[in-house]
Amino acid sequence: MTLIALLLSAAAPANAPADLIIRDAHIVTVDPRFSIARAAAVRNGRFIAVGTDADVMKSKGPNTRVIDLHGKTVLPGFNDTHVHLTAGEELPLQVDLTHIRSIKDIQAAIAGRATQVKPGAWIVGTRGWWEYQLAEGRLPTCADLDAAAPDNPVAIPGPHYMIVNSRALALAKITRDTPDPQGGQIYHDAKGEPTGLLMDNAGRFVRPFLPHPTEAEKEEGMKRVLALVNSHGLTSAGDPSGSPADAALFRKLRDQGQLTVRVDFAYNIDPAEPLDKAEAELKALPKPGSDGDGMFRSDEIGETGLDGAELTAMLEHDYPGKPGYRGLQKVPTAQFEKFAALVAKYGYRLRPHAVGDAAIDEALDAFDYANKQTPITGRRWMIDHAFLLGPQHYAEVKRLRLIINSQYMHNYELGALILKAWKPPLANRSEPYAEWLKNGIMFAGGSDGPISYYAEPLLEIYGEVTRGTQWGGTLGPDQGISRADAIRSVTINGAYTTFDEKVKGSIEPGKYADFVVLSDDILKVPAERIRGLKVLATVLGGKTVYGALN
Repeated sequence: MTLIALLLSAAAPANAPADLIIRDAHIVTVDPRFSIARAAAVRNGRFIAVGTDADVMKSKGPNTRVIDLHGKTVLPGFNDTHVHLTAGEELPLQVDLTHIRSIKDIQAAIAGRATQVKPGAWIVGTRGWWEYQLAEGRLPTCADLDAAAPDNPVAIPGPHYMIVNSRALALAKITRDTPDPQGGQIYHDAKGEPTGLLMDNAGRFVRPFLPHPTEAEKEEGMKRVLALVNSHGLTSAGDPSGSPADAALFRKLRDQGQLTVRVDFAYNIDPAEPLDKAEAELKALPKPGSDGDGMFRSDEIGETGLDGAELTAMLEHDYPGKPGYRGLQKVPTAQFEKFAALVAKYGYRLRPHAVGDAAIDEALDAFDYANKQTPITGRRWMIDHAFLLGPQHYAEVKRLRLIINSQYMHNYELGALILKAWKPPLANRSEPYAEWLKNGIMFAGGSDGPISYYAEPLLEIYGEVTRGTQWGGTLGPDQGISRADAIRSVTINGAYTTFDEKVKGSIEPGKYADFVVLSDDILKVPAERIRGLKVLATVLGGKTVYGALN
């Protein structure tokens, strides 16, 4: 909502009629009592009444739009606290591989693009799968990609990997003798030659050569992503990593009235770079929180990666079956401590990527170091992912009053890989929600979507409740939580991460009229059916941005 709209809302008479009323609904308000209402009224983008049909209908005027929902379930708009909306900027340049299920399919898609571009032009695919999801049971190699596009450099970036062909390896000057970078690994075959798989920071060798979209293409791609996440019920999103140019695009869309999600934006500054360079970048950023207008805000630095993911998370002990291997440390501890202190000094909040228990140790040590110089306690600093946050961490998390941004979608999508890499009992400790709640750990739910993982809060709720996965097994079956707590994680808890719990995250008078209409009652359907529920409509500030209310 713009400042002008806020002023108009404040100036409206207390008894002015509603613009919109939804009635005969099953409204899960997510208020402190988790109460159920039948109707809600909206004026100037905010709820003005929530309660029974009779009470709410008192706010009806001659021009009020009244929608009878015939008992349909309504929830607050979903808030995904970790979703890479900026990934959409690249979509116009990429070959869509999100629903690929075999290497042959990948080759066919890449070969198809090769017929449309000139020899030597880059071909880049979308990210989104691991070997167990492909029919061949392995990832493609540079040889596979060479066969599909022998005359073009090819790259398939993933969440923590990049797969490239021989032409891309040659452009980046990666040979059998290239040493692994800090926090990265170049995979080699039995003969010592690069396979094309570049883990974590090793992908940085190739990234400078990748093509960049035009400003028009970025805007087109961003609108596609916003429409996608609206279709899944998102009205708020935390984008954990972007540039000043990305922030400018969000502001542009906001100013044009085309931003259909309330964005919490984190600027990315590389914590491994020289500290004087990092400090100069911090100084050049806007004053933290100066953008806060209800639609776009920025007071965070993220997603500063301390380790990798399932195969490269930094662990306190050796990986099962890999003596001496404990994952990849992307940033030396002393360096990250000083970086965290700089972030605190300039008033920003930090949200590092830390998956393994040792990476969480590093994050907490750095937070403590920063706190001794510039107090951060209660400023809602966050740790993103925190798969293996455990009892050894709880006291410090609560002392600093930190928030965990967690995404069960990792378990849902890549649970088989977690089991393969970490093995029980460690694998079953991935995101132990029941234990976190029992120990007073505040966490908010997200997806790490929208390209690699489904940015679907209904799937997140399903996973938090059932601990189920896409491949059919479970991870930590004793760590499921109630539906109410799972719903809170993607609504009011998300609002808490941005100091917005008084204006969104629940359906209460005075809050933004952000809500979703579902195809069935999420509180009563069998738990296994939660993931099959459909979003029928998504409403932002009283305006429908997806579907229809009737």
